Amino acid sequence: MRRVVLGLPAAVLVAGLASPVAAAEGAPLPVAGVVASADDGNVAANTLDKDLNTRWSAEGDGVWIRYDLGSARTVGSVSLAWHKGDTRKDTFEVQLSDDGSAWTTVLPRRTTSGSTLQPQNHDFPDRSARYVRVVGHGNTVNDWTSITEATVNGPDGGGGECRHPADVLDLRNWQLGLPIGEPGKPLDVEQPALATYSADPWFRATEDCQAVQFRAAVNGVTTSGSNHPRAELRETTGPGTKASWSSTSGTHTMVLDQAITALPKDIPHLVAGQIHDANDAVSAFRLEGSKLYLTDGNNKHTLITDNYQLGTRFQAKFVVGGDQIKAYYNGELKATLAKAFTGGHFKAGASTQANCENSAPCEDGNFGEVKVYGLTVAHDGTGDPGPVRTVPVANSAQLQSAFGAARAGDRIVLADGQYSIGKLSGKHGTAAQPITVVAANRGKAVINAGQLEVANSSYVTVEGLRWTNSATLKLTGSNNVRLTRNHFRLTESSSLKWVLIQGVDSHHNRIDHNLFEEKHQQGNFITIDGTETQQSQHDRIDHNHFRNIGPRAENEMEAIRVGWSKISQSSGFTVVESNLFENCDGDPEIISVKSNDNIVRHNTFRTSQGTLSHRHGNRGAFYGNFFFGGGKAGTGGIRIYGQDHKIYNNYFEGLTGTGYDAALQLDGGDVDTSGALNAHWRVYRATVAHNTFVGNVSNIEVGANYKLAPVDSVITGNVVTGSQGKLINEVKAPVNLTYTGNIAWPTGSATVGVSKPAGAVRSVDPLLVREGPVFRIGDGSPAIDSGAGGHPFLTEDMDGQARTGVADVGADERSTAAVTRTPLTAAQVGPEAP
Repeated sequence: MRRVVLGLPAAVLVAGLASPVAAAEGAPLPVAGVVASADDGNVAANTLDKDLNTRWSAEGDGVWIRYDLGSARTVGSVSLAWHKGDTRKDTFEVQLSDDGSAWTTVLPRRTTSGSTLQPQNHDFPDRSARYVRVVGHGNTVNDWTSITEATVNGPDGGGGECRHPADVLDLRNWQLGLPIGEPGKPLDVEQPALATYSADPWFRATEDCQAVQFRAAVNGVTTSGSNHPRAELRETTGPGTKASWSSTSGTHTMVLDQAITALPKDIPHLVAGQIHDANDAVSAFRLEGSKLYLTDGNNKHTLITDNYQLGTRFQAKFVVGGDQIKAYYNGELKATLAKAFTGGHFKAGASTQANCENSAPCEDGNFGEVKVYGLTVAHDGTGDPGPVRTVPVANSAQLQSAFGAARAGDRIVLADGQYSIGKLSGKHGTAAQPITVVAANRGKAVINAGQLEVANSSYVTVEGLRWTNSATLKLTGSNNVRLTRNHFRLTESSSLKWVLIQGVDSHHNRIDHNLFEEKHQQGNFITIDGTETQQSQHDRIDHNHFRNIGPRAENEMEAIRVGWSKISQSSGFTVVESNLFENCDGDPEIISVKSNDNIVRHNTFRTSQGTLSHRHGNRGAFYGNFFFGGGKAGTGGIRIYGQDHKIYNNYFEGLTGTGYDAALQLDGGDVDTSGALNAHWRVYRATVAHNTFVGNVSNIEVGANYKLAPVDSVITGNVVTGSQGKLINEVKAPVNLTYTGNIAWPTGSATVGVSKPAGAVRSVDPLLVREGPVFRIGDGSPAIDSGAGGHPFLTEDMDGQARTGVADVGADERSTAAVTRTPLTAAQVGPEAP
């Protein structure tokens, strides 16, 4: 794509530079649909109405809006206009996806100009995708994200914006040292901060976006053990983990495409690319005036050229292996050094050999500088990332050895048999080349001992294993880890969590197509925690089969727990979708949600005692779920506490629970808008829209428990039928509860339960007809086209059919369109599902 020229200010900068308004822009692409993680009534569709006076708005760090292009298209940029964009700066990022679940960030954090209400174009490398997601991180006034208009643009043949050096070079496995900061303490910047860091003039993208400038002045800050100011990258194996390899084992390669552009006065010496061991320099490319040398330690070894002209671009390459260093200049082998060392790591950038004691003037303007156009490092390869390796293992020792040597692209294949498993730490695949641990034959490689902890790692997939061991599988401080098509039936003698997600910088992990069964001690099948203050974010749990957990316990035996009370004011952005729960009787809460901004959708619950509960936190969305009690005692639906929840398009049938276990419980609270984090927070502004209730013992209950009844909530467009009790039961009188467009049809001894204005709750037969596993509205139903409207999030029904015109009352929209979602069966989830 086309690069955009940036003029960077002279002052030292950190993350938060303004993106340019003008950038490459291809032809607008048609958008088939738009959804958002949350809204405040200003809905996602407003960003496509060509009206700068409307907007989508949501509060919180990490809220998002997603555009569906209908099919894969080549995308080149997005154009975004911002609410109050002329008075404040918004921070955001842009991500692309083929399937709406695995996301690639194409624009790391950007900040708008703060000077215009008009659309600002943001360019990135052309890439094929179906989904485009804009993730908001608040603005300079508050933590709201508000977009007035958005356009997704096609390819433009350019190269994208470059706000930060990480937009030019791949800096994922590097940390930065700069000659600024306190005396004796040069500034260090590690990932993830390095991804959005820039410091002009010491470390910045060049104006043509082709290189990264490294500058070190003679008066720069150094460590107590060094006299050489440096602006330099140091190799790592991931955030917080320094690289350390041996010249004896493997092959280690660094290729630098660079130009030395300035030298300090008096001592015009500068190192531009080097190898270090655990203690000191091993070899380096060093320029002294016009003479470019390769060094042996700190001593000159080989003269590469005696006529180097500043600004001349050249390729420097080190290849280390077999206790030798081979050094290449512009592709030509210049020297081979015999070197045996450990603690090896590469460095790149500018390290001056001058300081204020030997070079004048002692000021910022006396410096050495290098521009790096390209930087690649590979281990066990020959300069490019190594090919995908298949690593067969047949016993526990081989498995742990493969873990220790794992690199991007490895496919560690377990033969049939039993294994003890251990820790996988500091290993990083990529989206294109994950590290995969997989059974040769699904279900026949059995983990019967040990504990797997995937720690400080990324892009790791664990697939097709059977787990019978007795230790928690932990994902700690990791991201983009996937557990897929495994069978979990752990051996328990006491309380045990089976899968736990936790730790600093944990995000975007996925647990899918697994079978979890036969849990009879306390603890959860899946627990999503985080740190002491922040839940792991953007994790996904989908297409799993959960069955046979119990007998009933008072607490701590949920199938899934998302968050916990202490971190319940943080946002998780977790999605729990398309799972099947059968006979999950362990805890009063089958799923317990205890944080903000999560989604639970399209799941099926069969003969499971308890409820789907939003126990703590705000802004939850529960929709498209199916609940079947089958007449089993204690079966329930949804129970909520907290603020601004949306509950819609759910189907409830044959549930026997009441009170805590009612089909729908808008419960009372024991604290209001503040109080102990483990208390029951009062319900505010819940929206209960277009759900269907059939033949439950207790359908909609309001305020059954605790002292503080719900406030400012809406019950609209629901169909409620039943033969006993009050169909709508206000156990406590709610505060300002609005009813619109509902149908309640009592039979047998049942009553409507509430008396409301005409049209708010109609007592009329909705003419439900059994069609397969559910009841839908039949021909001539009074539910057709009689919803109250006003709910932009209601774009489809429980079947995945589009809502057209005035929405039909209940979870079903009468339609001839194909049904794309139905209650799930065992054949549609778990390891063997398609």
